Amino acid sequence: MNFHQHLLTSLRFAHLHAKTNTTTTKLLMHKLKPFFLMTLTLLSFISYSTSILAQPSVKASKNSNTSTRVPPPTQDDGSSQGRPSRRTGTGSRGTCPAVSTPLTALVPSNNITLSVEENPTFWFFVPYKSEAIDSGEFSLQDEANNDVYRTPFTLPKGQGIVSVTVPPEISLVPNKKYKWYFKLYCKMPNLQTSPKESDFVYGLVQRVTLRPQIENQLKVATAPLSRITIYSQNAIWHSAITELAKLRIAEPRNPTVNNNWANLLKSIGLENLAKEPIVGEVKTKK
Repeated sequence: MNFHQHLLTSLRFAHLHAKTNTTTTKLLMHKLKPFFLMTLTLLSFISYSTSILAQPSVKASKNSNTSTRVPPPTQDDGSSQGRPSRRTGTGSRGTCPAVSTPLTALVPSNNITLSVEENPTFWFFVPYKSEAIDSGEFSLQDEANNDVYRTPFTLPKGQGIVSVTVPPEISLVPNKKYKWYFKLYCKMPNLQTSPKESDFVYGLVQRVTLRPQIENQLKVATAPLSRITIYSQNAIWHSAITELAKLRIAEPRNPTVNNNWANLLKSIGLENLAKEPIVGEVKTKK
């Protein structure tokens, strides 16, 4: 076979091979077409999903009108963490005498009250005669429910507003929350068979450090009512009510002091207690 014949044969073979490959390729593509379409669809979905997940989350605008409403805390029996505060007692429970106005803590409802003092004073309206109460108990717990202070006490004579002050050996740590409890145990008709019945209130307190601006205002405020106004304007409740209560004890007939006392209690919805007498501190048992 000469060169030309060999070349012609090679060209025919190549053409036949190419034709066969083309037919095979077309057949293969026909069979794989659904697979490619499904793969492309899947890749497109994955690509879209990835782009959505990769987008940064949209933050609420500072000017948004939407807000999250905090639900009211649930009640508990006063012995464990639960509701931030319960400023009124039951009014009548078990053998405790029926009263028209319940045991009441002089604090804003459902709020943490603030104090600048290491040893804050707490104020309570007691509707019961001292003869009807066997004993009382005041306690203070830290954020881990550990007792920081717990003491039994007896009430002063008479019905009215009483106070409890945390002793000097117990200092509240700034910016820490503490839960307080004030319990009264009513006298039982038969101590052998009757369990103790208690009426109680509780809440949260936090000691705060004054900002320099407020410190400067207090330094130049020489009048007691001016200092009370500063505390009140800055929501430092315990300091405000304690200083005003001391003024009321010292000047029980001063109309300016009494008006300010009434306005302070009215600001927290306790105007009905404005005329109740302050009968003194509870007597703690050591």
